[in-house]
Amino acid sequence: MGTKGLNACETCSRYKGNLFCSVCVRSAVSKNVTALRFLREYESSPLNKDFRGDIKFVGWDGEEVHAHKFIMVGRSMVFRSLFDSDMQEKEKGIVLCPDTSAPVLRSMVNFCYTAEIKFTEEAPAEEVLKIAHKYDMKNLKLVCENSLIMGISEKNVYELVMLAQKYDAKQLDKAIAKFFKDGFDVVYPIFVQRLCSDL
Repeated sequence: MGTKGLNACETCSRYKGNLFCSVCVRSAVSKNVTALRFLREYESSPLNKDFRGDIKFVGWDGEEVHAHKFIMVGRSMVFRSLFDSDMQEKEKGIVLCPDTSAPVLRSMVNFCYTAEIKFTEEAPAEEVLKIAHKYDMKNLKLVCENSLIMGISEKNVYELVMLAQKYDAKQLDKAIAKFFKDGFDVVYPIFVQRLCSDL
């Protein structure tokens, strides 16, 4: 932790911004908890229809999902590039996402604010994984992969293999390999049958 923005004691101030005493550490933690609480309550929730920010995402359904640039930039280098360059996203404050829907975008934005997500029928983990990969949002991608790992079965293993390959989902890939190994006699024939039907 650093002393930036804190009234650090003399000892902590001497060590290039590192905190050593418990008083300064508690002060830094308290400040960060307060900031997090502010973000969770700021302008209600991104899932709320009345929520407004300085940028908006527009999915294939035309519905707008609002957010704040500084939050999105902090979660994705792709967004940082979009909003720091002379691209139309910076000029207009609009990010067009023709490959996804508003519920998926809303889930992504909500995760950026709260680090929480609830996958639904309208915003399943598979769809959120796609957008997390597209915008290089590693934490969100990992949450999606973990959710998909919990649901691996003989019925969906083929689709999940394709998903893991397409979106470079390494954790999901590892879990599928283990699932395959543990249930090879059952999974292999199903997988081959699906593979042949796609040819």
